[in-house]
Amino acid sequence: MIINMNTPNFLEKSILATIIYYDIFDYPLTGFEIFKYLINPLHVIGQLEDINKTEFEPMSNISLSGVLRSLEDENIQKFISQKNGFYFLKEKKWLYRERIERQKIAAERWKKVKRVLKFIQFVPFVKMVAVCNSLAIDNSKKDADIDFFIIARKKRIWLTRFMVTFMVWLIGQWRHKNKIFGKICLSFYITDEFLNLNSLAIGPYDIYLANWIHQLRPVYGEEKIYEEFIFENQWVKDYLLNFGKIGNSYYPGFKQNKTLILIRKILEKILGGWVGNLKEAIFRFFQKKKISRKTVPHDISTAVVVSDKVLKFHENDKREYFQEEFIKRLKNALTIDNNYNKC
Repeated sequence: MIINMNTPNFLEKSILATIIYYDIFDYPLTGFEIFKYLINPLHVIGQLEDINKTEFEPMSNISLSGVLRSLEDENIQKFISQKNGFYFLKEKKWLYRERIERQKIAAERWKKVKRVLKFIQFVPFVKMVAVCNSLAIDNSKKDADIDFFIIARKKRIWLTRFMVTFMVWLIGQWRHKNKIFGKICLSFYITDEFLNLNSLAIGPYDIYLANWIHQLRPVYGEEKIYEEFIFENQWVKDYLLNFGKIGNSYYPGFKQNKTLILIRKILEKILGGWVGNLKEAIFRFFQKKKISRKTVPHDISTAVVVSDKVLKFHENDKREYFQEEFIKRLKNALTIDNNYNKC
């Protein structure tokens, strides 16, 4: 017999959905992180069948204190446990220890990020570098790489990609072939005229991309461009209730070298005109030729995107899996038949 959860309110459903989503990545959350990444159950509920949608009445002005109080409510505690300030599903009590271990790995990876940025900072036309995926939330595994998301100046994406890749290769940190562990993955570039990533989302519900955008940790570049990026992606609010309210500050501790910044500005001036246009065309021609030889068809049309505004190479795109797994787990939680529910 399928029955509904014992009348949880909107916020409790949102909390449960958030914990369930991050459980896919074996990632327990603190109370503040739950508040930050709160998933909108009204949006996801449209993807679920056999759920009474009339019970999902929205709330406004959700506060951190309200989230913390709800975490102590019996409707939520039926499903979750807490240890050392981390919240997780009841059957995952070991996760808090794993998160601490992954945080230690992440701390070492952040040191490498700062070392690599020292060499990238003189590359012209780099508007912003952000760390994404597991390291962005300090959830690094030993065998994982370090993913960079780069925003380049318009009409210079191919030149920027070549120069960034060359510098990362020169210092021995480029992820390619079998060199993966702890290396820098340079698989996602956009230009500053393509800040809105909504067109890259998959249907009907790209929960992964929404969280990916919210998790991005800027590490180098102009604060203004990050603010513009967040503004252009306000569609994420349909998925995450507090998107735009709680941003991510630039990672502390990295100091730009004035000499290298001066070199970058000189290069930008030299390459800003016809010389840069010529080099952009040359790099576009040779890189496209190489990409076409390596690219294989993918079920997700936006897994690999090659254009003058977007260079995205995610051949192992798992967004459909995350979407389906999240909806399945949430549906199971909302329709579970156990001793806590009423017939």
